[in-house]
Amino acid sequence: MEIKKRERPAFNRDIGAAMKKHYSDTRNRKPLAHTLMSSNPLIEVAYAAGIQPAFPENYACVCAARHASPAYCAKAEAHHYTQDLCSYCRNNLGYTLADDIEPPNGGIGDPDLLLLTSSACSHYFKWWDTLREIHRKPLVFVNTPRVMEPDNIPDFYVDFAKDEIKCAIGEIESILNISIAPEKLAHAVHQSDKTVAYWQKLLDLQKCIPAPLGLSDLSNALFVLIVMAGTKEGADLMEKIYHETSRRAMEGKGILSRNEEKHRLLWLNIPFWYNLKILGYFENRGCAFPMSDYCQYIWGVTRMDSNNPLEGLARKSLAGELNTSLDDHIHMLIRDIQAYHIDGVIAHSNMSCRVLSVGVLDAANIIRKELNIPVLVLDGDHADERVFSEAETMTRIDAFLEMLEG
Repeated sequence: MEIKKRERPAFNRDIGAAMKKHYSDTRNRKPLAHTLMSSNPLIEVAYAAGIQPAFPENYACVCAARHASPAYCAKAEAHHYTQDLCSYCRNNLGYTLADDIEPPNGGIGDPDLLLLTSSACSHYFKWWDTLREIHRKPLVFVNTPRVMEPDNIPDFYVDFAKDEIKCAIGEIESILNISIAPEKLAHAVHQSDKTVAYWQKLLDLQKCIPAPLGLSDLSNALFVLIVMAGTKEGADLMEKIYHETSRRAMEGKGILSRNEEKHRLLWLNIPFWYNLKILGYFENRGCAFPMSDYCQYIWGVTRMDSNNPLEGLARKSLAGELNTSLDDHIHMLIRDIQAYHIDGVIAHSNMSCRVLSVGVLDAANIIRKELNIPVLVLDGDHADERVFSEAETMTRIDAFLEMLEG
């Protein structure tokens, strides 16, 4: 598969440097907490407390991109963890159990504590509980109710989530024998909200024709939105990303030129982290990806008020695609397909991500019926390339593009 080399936005180099620093910090800074990448209010709490967070999911993406994930998944399976489990989970457990594989990016350090929220995939409860047993470290858990109507969240939901976060802060303080200053928590929430504000404006720029960023650029920027949430460095970097993208939009500069951009596609579900060159193949055929539900609906959906940080964090913990209904997800897809001028959909039926794949076929059928645009369903996995057939996938993509091009 020959991919034309295109000029990518300069901010990707800054994100690469931030990633390198993050992984160095996860090996060298203490205390270290392993936490997850959902709508997780404990990220801001960790930074306010001087705790270095590490993210096993993000590290699984790194391992997949470096083609190390199959070995880690196989190691986990050799310890009787089923292949049906999320490949992020198997990657992390295999990494934790392996002592004979050179870790990409130097690996991540062992945790001093574990931080978990329920607004995530259901198997994470047992994943983090398994990490607790392996590392023999305390686990702090924030339990939040599932939100079926995001536009009408009852006040008692918010109050419940606030109480959960208060209890979690108290547990962290007791475990580490520290005190988290209210002004530090407010500062972290302020920086996180600033990051979200620029992210939301960034996504809005993707409605421009041509789309100023590609899906790989948006996926890179997610690192800043999630991993650096609550830090000034993260807010400043997201501001820089936004301003560069804004300049590109004003100049009419996209990953594809206006003449090259023939089709605007939506990517549904997580990308193939081990085969992002597929996105380049689409670009070669004149297809841009202005948006993805993975980038749009899980993170950065809630603004927070630093004058009331606990309520802001509570609302963050209740938000996002992982904590809402399939009906709401499909409603947002229909709305945004029209707003972003989408004329085709690539839907990843992800073998080991049940929570994002359970409604893929329903969404595909509704999009075809209501909007009369073509949808291609691809089978694969987000991190375990052993179940991915490039030959079969490319054959199906070529047939889809021929249909799209008429």
